[in-house]
Amino acid sequence: MTELTQPPLTKKQRLKNLGRNPVTVKELRGRMRGRKAFVVLTVYLLAMSLFVLLIYAAFAANSSDPFGPNARDVGKAIFAAIIGVQGFLVIFVGPAYTAGAITGEKERQTYDLLRTTLLTAKRFVSGKLLSSLAYVFLLIVAAIPLQSIAFLLGGVSFVELLVSQIVLLAAAVSFAMWGLFCSARFRSTMAASVATFGGALFVTLITPMLAGLALAIVSPLLAASAALSWVGEAALVYILTLLAATNLPATLLTSEFFFLDSGAVFLYEESIAGRTIYLPSPWFLFVLFYSLLTLFLYWLTVRKVRKTAER
Repeated sequence: MTELTQPPLTKKQRLKNLGRNPVTVKELRGRMRGRKAFVVLTVYLLAMSLFVLLIYAAFAANSSDPFGPNARDVGKAIFAAIIGVQGFLVIFVGPAYTAGAITGEKERQTYDLLRTTLLTAKRFVSGKLLSSLAYVFLLIVAAIPLQSIAFLLGGVSFVELLVSQIVLLAAAVSFAMWGLFCSARFRSTMAASVATFGGALFVTLITPMLAGLALAIVSPLLAASAALSWVGEAALVYILTLLAATNLPATLLTSEFFFLDSGAVFLYEESIAGRTIYLPSPWFLFVLFYSLLTLFLYWLTVRKVRKTAER
């Protein structure tokens, strides 16, 4: 069936509709009222706390200083470990919730019933996305107090903590939107899950391998960099920075290197053949690129849901 045309809404009305979306309310009530959500959150925080304790114990056992390990080194290790766990949640746990969001309705034979209501395709997709992201965001935010331990120990600044959370949240939305797109595209949850995790693995693991292979191919050119013009070297540096901005682990590592090397948050100065060039920090490019990708996937998903309803 075709959707009813509605007058354009103001920004205030759109924000209210996000909270009043019946799909979001239904999904969150069903997920948060049971024991599973709280048990998973409790076990997750206990495991993270134990992980942090083991890291500190490992540093203390290998330290020859009678006053204990270097607090800054411990802080950096704890910060990196928590970011790694959060990255795993973003890449694999978030899409796991959205991969079956629409196909589950099809398999329960409730999808056609939902599409015969006055719920538009945009509200249906946004409701499924928000309900799936809410729990992932809860897991990410719940680990911030553990990250504050690294902040108190030293070696980690507030800017590093803030940038890492912004990057993780942007990645969480994008990967979850990818899972929702696959859920709208395929008929079964199994097929959608395979496509979702296959795409996530390709972006996270295969892409850096391909980039490393390309780098190995052009390594002779890098070895002969003295014979290259500074323009060619600068172009190569810009290409490597853009490639790093397409991968979550590479973005976090490269942005951290830029910050530690010169305190650069947005622009990093690099000297090539006596000339200074300015490189954008990968985290900023990552957030911009993945935000555009999220909007594009959202448009494709809404279009697919709308076409299915009109058949």
